[in-house]
Amino acid sequence: MQKTKLGISVGLLGALIYFMGMVNTLGLIIMVGYVLLKEENPWLRKSAVKAVVIVAGFTVVSVLISSGNQVFDIFNTALGWFQDPMDYTAFKFRYPFGIETIVRSVLYIIESLLLIILGFKALTQGSIKIGAIDDAVNKHMD
Repeated sequence: MQKTKLGISVGLLGALIYFMGMVNTLGLIIMVGYVLLKEENPWLRKSAVKAVVIVAGFTVVSVLISSGNQVFDIFNTALGWFQDPMDYTAFKFRYPFGIETIVRSVLYIIESLLLIILGFKALTQGSIKIGAIDDAVNKHMD
């Protein structure tokens, strides 16, 4: 079993990186920075970048969904110019049935499950092929 410069196995460090992605983004960035600067194992380096791509991708999607509220606020402000300001029952743009919160919760669950599965697979230096993510990692790591 190959060891890292820290003295732990490559698989264990890979698993720690995936698990850190669920706990703390800053910790993830520090660990990935260490791996990219100091470690030479290609599997570990690709796993570190894959963890960052997964966390960043889910964060971007979540931000895009949440930014819909700001867009709706712009329309509601413009619509308010033509309505009675004391009419609290007036029409307003918003996500129906709180769907934004439901979608973000589902995304969080999917991200957590994906990172947990990849973390346990990393203990044996394994992985799961995820089409677009692996293609992006392979394109920029080779």
